[in-house]
Amino acid sequence: MKVLVIEPCFVGYGGYFRSYNICLSLSKKHISADLLVSSNKKFNFSIKKTRINENFCQYELPRFSIHPYLNGRLVRAFLAIILGLCKKYDIIHACVPTQLESNVSAFFLKLLGKKIVIDWDDYWIGSPLFKRDTIVKKYITFCEKKSPKYFANIVVVSDFLEDKAKKWGAKKILKLINGVNASQFTVHTREEGISKLGLDENKKYLLTFGNSFANDRARLLFDTFERIFNLDPEVYLLFNLDPLKIIGEQSLAKERNFKCLKNIINVGYISQNDLGYYLGVCEAVIFLQGETKDEIACFPIRIGSYLNGESAIIINDVNSETGNTLKKCNCAIIEKDLSILAHKAVEFIHDKNRQVEMKKKVISAKNELSWDNQIEKLVHFYGEIIQKRK
Repeated sequence: MKVLVIEPCFVGYGGYFRSYNICLSLSKKHISADLLVSSNKKFNFSIKKTRINENFCQYELPRFSIHPYLNGRLVRAFLAIILGLCKKYDIIHACVPTQLESNVSAFFLKLLGKKIVIDWDDYWIGSPLFKRDTIVKKYITFCEKKSPKYFANIVVVSDFLEDKAKKWGAKKILKLINGVNASQFTVHTREEGISKLGLDENKKYLLTFGNSFANDRARLLFDTFERIFNLDPEVYLLFNLDPLKIIGEQSLAKERNFKCLKNIINVGYISQNDLGYYLGVCEAVIFLQGETKDEIACFPIRIGSYLNGESAIIINDVNSETGNTLKKCNCAIIEKDLSILAHKAVEFIHDKNRQVEMKKKVISAKNELSWDNQIEKLVHFYGEIIQKRK
């Protein structure tokens, strides 16, 4: 079997990790996988080929970032069409139905007889970013509502998106959450982390990290940590972003004065090599989600990283795919009420026996939700599509 995966995100950001891990796990099954992604350089006019292993090649396509909507997407779509026609792929797996490099190439390749799978991992219609009735809102609404029926074969990341795909006409649907890549980084002990990072062995640390803290995530994070801080002022939060900058950008200072800021340590960019040290140091990871439909529908990439680091996860319950999955695995401290969540978090931080028991559950979830375990479902899904007559 030979698969082409078309990913609109640039290298090292967001959905790139989903597509990369799909290709990597397919390659371990001796399936040939080619991944098309955007270069992570703002201006790059060349194509860079990287052979990840004998069955997996990554192609970084040109990017010229003039504006978020003008960065070479149609050029990348054209290149995807050319590659999709020139090589004998059994499946074209196009990610994100709203992005031009995916939907334009998938549309024409389907017209030309190729077997297409659309990968849907975000509900853009439900995002607060597109509240206004603009041309962009009309465009993403059209793409997300029309894609299931036109392409027929849909891979989704949540029950919410599965229900939408059924409603809007998809014939074959597979739910595939963002899993755990056990080879993403080495897991380290607390002692190794303290030594490497120069932190105080006598202090208690929580950790949060990620590229985006929009959609109310930042407000909920600071609100919850403020409650934790009020219960125990000796708990510190390690954060990969500048909290003051986020508070300024999102106008959070107007709502309240966060006293906990003195206990938030901005550690800056965390490399993949260092991630295992930070996760080893912390008593738990904290991640808060808003109650918008796009939050309920998604399954953030970072959850797999949290689980790979074998850390307990403190999360609010908004009936999201993330929270519901962690509840099933019984590997998280989860509550709807933030005050109760804060109390439970502080109790957990000071309960070594509970931490040991929770770690066992996290390791079990890490194995169950690994990409290598999940990928067989996708291989079977591909097989059924290939066998079906055009």
